[in-house]
Amino acid sequence: MNRRKPSSIRHLRRYGGCRLYDPESQAHLSAHDVERLIRQGVRISVREVETGQDVTHEILPPNLQ
Repeated sequence: MNRRKPSSIRHLRRYGGCRLYDPESQAHLSAHDVERLIRQGVRISVREVETGQDVTHEILPPNLQ
């Protein structure tokens, strides 16, 4: 039986309105990097550092939402 492990969520942080940081890889990400992760099947969650607000819907490209 072939069971796929549910994909874990990659929690990103957004700084200064546009800079994205991935604590898992300890690197800043570009929009292209985020799109590549999503196309690889990684689920993304993005939180604004200052407010703690979930801003994932603002980050994801329209064609990947």
